[in-house]
Amino acid sequence: MQTHPDPRNLIKLRHFKLIETLMATRSIRLAAERLRITPAAVSKSCLELENILNTKLFIRKSGELIPYPLCERLVATGRRISAELNNLINEIPHHDKNFHNTVKIGFQTPMLQDAIVRGVAKIKHMHPNLNLILEYGSRQSLLSGIETNLYDFIFISLTDIIPHPRFKAQKLGEEQYVIANIEEIYSIPEVLQKWEEFSSATWVLPVKGLAIRDKFDSILAARRLSLPERRIEINSPIGREKIISLSNAFTIAPLTVMRELGRLSGFLNETLSFLPEMCMDTGIVWLKDSPMSSAAQYVSEFIINKIVKNNREIKNENNIQY
Repeated sequence: MQTHPDPRNLIKLRHFKLIETLMATRSIRLAAERLRITPAAVSKSCLELENILNTKLFIRKSGELIPYPLCERLVATGRRISAELNNLINEIPHHDKNFHNTVKIGFQTPMLQDAIVRGVAKIKHMHPNLNLILEYGSRQSLLSGIETNLYDFIFISLTDIIPHPRFKAQKLGEEQYVIANIEEIYSIPEVLQKWEEFSSATWVLPVKGLAIRDKFDSILAARRLSLPERRIEINSPIGREKIISLSNAFTIAPLTVMRELGRLSGFLNETLSFLPEMCMDTGIVWLKDSPMSSAAQYVSEFIINKIVKNNREIKNENNIQY
């Protein structure tokens, strides 16, 4: 019984480049010029790929090559392969390094937390000898820590960061906030309009000094509204959800966390309204005048790339859902 060779063992990277060039030029002669090979070599390679795939890829019409739809799939596949190869090549030098350093990271960003944790775990798997320290802290302690070189870099709200003479920052996300209890989610403008009703309930709030608490206090003060009298204040997200549940309390919640908890499913066909003053840019901050170690540079770039990829995936999911 005759067996046919697996096309995956026969297709070469040059075939993808060839098809992309032929689609761009619609001409064997022009493709040959761009690839710096002879027209005969272009024809031979194209025929070779057609034989591997057992299908025609182009037809000639009025002196021009017209591609079949399969060509578009080949080009897209070739670009993905090329991108993955570039990522691999960029990572190879880091795999060769035997890091023995310690990298200390401060953070206070719910939106970025999952990507940070996943990035750190991946890095530790790749570099077992690299010691990684993650420290959650108040905004003031993180900013003081980065100034005194306690941290290599921090992930934090970028409010008032850019004008600082010693800090350099890169925005990695934009977080919106809502008001929530264990059962419902409310838009902040809606809550402010009915503040007398909402403020009489129990609230679980971040302690003063955390960026979102300071913003919330400001919008209340600007509207001459008082803080809820019945409140529990906490400086860490750990245990907050359980406290909210047990006390039937309201809280200020990042939209990202609500999404991760699956709490937004009831809002797919509705629009939550947001308050511009409560929108926070988040990102990474480091010192301009204190160069990072090679290990810290590697870790920061790795986590940033993971965050960017994660943001892209969330954006694509939202486009599909809505």
